[in-house]
Amino acid sequence: MVLDTDGNSILGWGGDGDGYEWAGTEHGICVDHNGFLWIAGSGQGDDQLLKFNSDGEFVMQIGRANRSRGNTDTENVNRAADVYVYPATNELFVADGYGNRRVIVFDAETGEFRRMWGAFGDSPTDPVEGDMPDPSNPEHFNLVHGVRVSNDGRVYVSDRAGMRLRVFSVEGEHITQLMMCRTEPDPAAVAERTGETAHGRPVAELIENVATARQSVSRTAFSPDPEQRYLFVAERSNQQVFVLERETLQVLGRFGRVGDRPGEFYILHDMVADSDGNLYTAEVNVGARAQKFTRTGLSPAGPM
Repeated sequence: MVLDTDGNSILGWGGDGDGYEWAGTEHGICVDHNGFLWIAGSGQGDDQLLKFNSDGEFVMQIGRANRSRGNTDTENVNRAADVYVYPATNELFVADGYGNRRVIVFDAETGEFRRMWGAFGDSPTDPVEGDMPDPSNPEHFNLVHGVRVSNDGRVYVSDRAGMRLRVFSVEGEHITQLMMCRTEPDPAAVAERTGETAHGRPVAELIENVATARQSVSRTAFSPDPEQRYLFVAERSNQQVFVLERETLQVLGRFGRVGDRPGEFYILHDMVADSDGNLYTAEVNVGARAQKFTRTGLSPAGPM
């Protein structure tokens, strides 16, 4: 679905077509610097990536449905969660995270494989018996759910079930990580919402649901200035958008909470920023909606 910034429908397409296999469950989507649209799928057998022009005409498919050979496969993905094209190199970065546990990079013009890496810039591997993630600092990606590349060549990876934000160079060298929201809900804050309901259920129950799922960083987005000074993080365990200083990863502020009213979230899943700095969020599960947050300028950060 193609919408204008007021939410009006302009264009739409979908389903299998001549020369390509449509995803069973559409998931990641990106419009690149040349106006091409990229789509990934997270359903069983969605091992392909699709490229269209802005009118919905098919351009290219990378991989084939039901063909994944695992984390060392350089031709197919495995239920990829997100896609992003880096203009400086015209390369497609893929968060290959629902079926695999890696970032993989392709040439956005030819579809040729370029490189791939695991959680610490190492070679990605398939799980083996007894290979359980360390919850404090997992050795491997644990549902790599988002990937974005900044203007200065930093790759920001949302390691959702790893509950951390990862930063790499465009070549896959690990730079740093930020653990996020590994705490339990504040009992006092939950008590304040006793008696409230959202989506026909007690809000306290919904807060418990997202907190005990132990998943945090879902997607990231950049501020529109050339330096991309700020990094926005869609955080799942608290259902909030965090605002970070991108260079230092210092948390400057946050907004949102569990609920179904405007400005609240359940389940916050995806996010993108436009050239004016407005944010668009998407909720799944019973949330099932998109919201737009209009940039109004800068203000001092409140208490955290």
